[in-house]
Amino acid sequence: MAQELKALLDKIQKEGVESARKAAGEIEARAQKQADEIIARAESDARKLLDDAQEKIRQEKDASEAALKQAGRDLVLSLKKQILTTLEKVVTLDVRQALGPQELAALVKLAVQQYGGQDAGQVTVSLQDGDRRKLEQGFLSRLKDELKRDIVLKSTDEVAGGFIISFDAGKSHFDFSDKALAAYLSGLVRPKLAELLK
Repeated sequence: MAQELKALLDKIQKEGVESARKAAGEIEARAQKQADEIIARAESDARKLLDDAQEKIRQEKDASEAALKQAGRDLVLSLKKQILTTLEKVVTLDVRQALGPQELAALVKLAVQQYGGQDAGQVTVSLQDGDRRKLEQGFLSRLKDELKRDIVLKSTDEVAGGFIISFDAGKSHFDFSDKALAAYLSGLVRPKLAELLK
């Protein structure tokens, strides 16, 4: 009987150990499956987040580049049209000679109208002393009346012809000096000359 009891206990123990191993194996398999699913989900989510971020960056970059290109084209076209219309005769004449008091007044007026905005603040025009005196003699009061703006003319040695205009007390300016206009006109002539030489 002791033998049977011992055999029975051994059998129970063996079945219990096997059952426990089987249960542990099932638990381990379920845990491994869940871990694999969690890892797969995490990898998928990470890939999606990365793909979404890259797509957003690409879209923002494309939009920024398109906006910059369009703004650049618009600005160049606008400036070319306005300056070419006003300075048509400068193409064949020396820039300094072409910019007499009447032309300077017309350019100042155009610059204030195009770039001065609606702000009624002071407009500062820096130009060489001789041109300043000529503008003050007859054109300045007419410009002020037409534009309804406070226009201050200042002499400068930095400009031999043309002018530099500021709408914010000199913090920024538009350069319509003889050097700047000559550089601009050279830029216009170069492509046409290159085309003629082909």
